[in-house]
Amino acid sequence: MTIELQQLFSQAFPKLNNTGQQQAKQLYQLLSNGEAISVQDFAKEIKLTIEQTNAIFKSWTGVSFDESNNIDGFWGLSTTKTRHSFELNHQTLYTWCAWDLLFMPIIFQQTITAHTTCPVTDHEITLTISKDKIEQARPADAMITFLKPTLEQLKANVTQSFCQYVFFVESEQAGLEWKKDHEGGFLLDLNTGFNLGKNIINDVFNK
Repeated sequence: MTIELQQLFSQAFPKLNNTGQQQAKQLYQLLSNGEAISVQDFAKEIKLTIEQTNAIFKSWTGVSFDESNNIDGFWGLSTTKTRHSFELNHQTLYTWCAWDLLFMPIIFQQTITAHTTCPVTDHEITLTISKDKIEQARPADAMITFLKPTLEQLKANVTQSFCQYVFFVESEQAGLEWKKDHEGGFLLDLNTGFNLGKNIINDVFNK
């Protein structure tokens, strides 16, 4: 299943050339300030017209906008509060799903402390994650829930078709309880989830 997921996301997200990689990193850095940004401000940052910038967004699966059409999320990183949070440079940031938390240290090349809650027990789950591995997880036997979308669903709306089903559960037992209400759902251990995410990020950024 991990190979299938990697192939699915590799098809959904474009492989970026050097310019695209730099633009994506610039957007991550701007959003890491914790506030949504206007398309106009991002266009100025990457030295393109608004029309050119909007064309880029159409080719990037996974850009979200708020009611004012400001960019409030990008490939997992969110400026809108969710149940999944982490600290970066003394700023609290959020992600669309629990799995995204595992990507952030790779993207920002910094160790983070991540917080979420188990959807079954509502107990807190805390992780320390570096760019190379999960340094610590509390509880240690936490797992990740998944429900695999189709490629078309993923491209159309990643948060609705995928992210809303992806959580950290505090144990395999909790994960089995979650699966009872989610036909086709499955579990991965945290280290497998981290390595899968790292492979996908490396594929997107051609590392």
